[in-house]
Amino acid sequence: MSSEFSESELIQQAVSGDRGALSQVLLVYYDEIRLHIAGRISQDLQGLVHADDVLQQTFVRVAQSIGGFEIRHPGAFRGWLKTIAENLLRDAEKRRRRERRARPDRAQHQAPGDDSSVAAAVERLAADGTTPGHRLQRHENIRCMRTALASLPDDQREIIERYYFQGQTLDQIAAATERTRDAVRGVCYRARKNLRALMGQSSLYFSG
Repeated sequence: MSSEFSESELIQQAVSGDRGALSQVLLVYYDEIRLHIAGRISQDLQGLVHADDVLQQTFVRVAQSIGGFEIRHPGAFRGWLKTIAENLLRDAEKRRRRERRARPDRAQHQAPGDDSSVAAAVERLAADGTTPGHRLQRHENIRCMRTALASLPDDQREIIERYYFQGQTLDQIAAATERTRDAVRGVCYRARKNLRALMGQSSLYFSG
């Protein structure tokens, strides 16, 4: 945002339950918090933990608890984001130590959620009647997708992740979430609609 006042307004609106405002304020801090996370991934976690994944988890935690946040001083929101991210990294380090004790030969693997999978989800979500922007817009689309996804209600985010990121079918999602297939389809439809609205506030990608 262009001023501290307008940013503070967004935060207050987000605390009051405005998911669009939450998505916008997360976008303000996207690059800063990602760099903060990347600089604090220990050597022990290199190749196992990715800054984009921790960033996404951070935004989800913020979305889940934003209602209780209080702006006590300038920079409080920034500090809160960094604290959540650092706690997630500490948790990851503890899990890594436990895994090493349990299985010293455990193979390294890449966690899901990298930019390529997010970009693919952007393409699929935009498939029905919208026109993709130029390649230079790709990074911005990914940033908007991540912040919008974190701002969705938990049930909608889960189904979007299962369907678009994990490639599960509607029947598989229905079984896993104890819903009917039609109910899953309905939640998915609402989630898509909300994602488009949230992303449309910050990106031209869904404006076609």
